[in-house]
Amino acid sequence: MSNVQIGERIRELREIQHYTREELAEKINISAKFLYEIEFGKKGFSAETLCRISQALSVSCDYIMLGEE
Repeated sequence: MSNVQIGERIRELREIQHYTREELAEKINISAKFLYEIEFGKKGFSAETLCRISQALSVSCDYIMLGEE
């Protein structure tokens, strides 16, 4: 489990659901720049942010972190 792999999963899910980076960032109450840094594995994020991302993308936290349901 690396930040890069986690970020790739988030980016893929965002693109599949046709969200722009700005739209998803607004929905989960973070900046688009921070979401960019998450998606490219440059920054980690809190459990609270993980929960908001998983809810917005309709997947489990486990899927985001581990790639499995």
